[in-house]
Amino acid sequence: MRTAGAIYCVLVLAAGAPGCTHLFQTSAGDLPSRLEYPEFSFDRPQGDEWYLRDTLDPPAIVEFTKRGESSERQIRVVALTPADRVENTDQLTDWSEGLPDEDQVVRPDPGHGAVCVRYHGRSSLTVNYARQAGEFADRMVTDEDSLECIDPHSPGRIVRFIYTQRSPTGGTPEGARDADAFLASVKFEAGQ
Repeated sequence: MRTAGAIYCVLVLAAGAPGCTHLFQTSAGDLPSRLEYPEFSFDRPQGDEWYLRDTLDPPAIVEFTKRGESSERQIRVVALTPADRVENTDQLTDWSEGLPDEDQVVRPDPGHGAVCVRYHGRSSLTVNYARQAGEFADRMVTDEDSLECIDPHSPGRIVRFIYTQRSPTGGTPEGARDADAFLASVKFEAGQ
């Protein structure tokens, strides 16, 4: 009987999990104001609506999400090693310009304790639904602001600090200000 009760509890939890938007997530408000990692640190997102995803797969290091009714903001930090080694600002700029977004703006961004460039790009996705009366489509526009840095502790590795805003119309001025504050807070620790 105990096994049947345990199975029932698991089934109830599994059935309820999709409706729970914060399962396996931690409220950002429960975290310190500055997050420290071995090579770098940054200010955590401000506000109670941000959640830290508790489980990630490499190359992701950390991921925060804030969801609205028809929008989403996300902060991701990922580390990757490009096939062609990136060693200076010009190479990092070239690498960043190879990202798949439109309307790109890439510029050097010193002051983080590493070689970094600031990136902005926009992408859109339109989904057309078949077998619908009339034309019906959903459109999602993503504005990405990021800081691309050559890790001074692991030459050849790029650490991307990415702030995205997704909605039918893209980002907002408030989101752009939040992105600026987050990216400005990134600091690499002094080399060893």
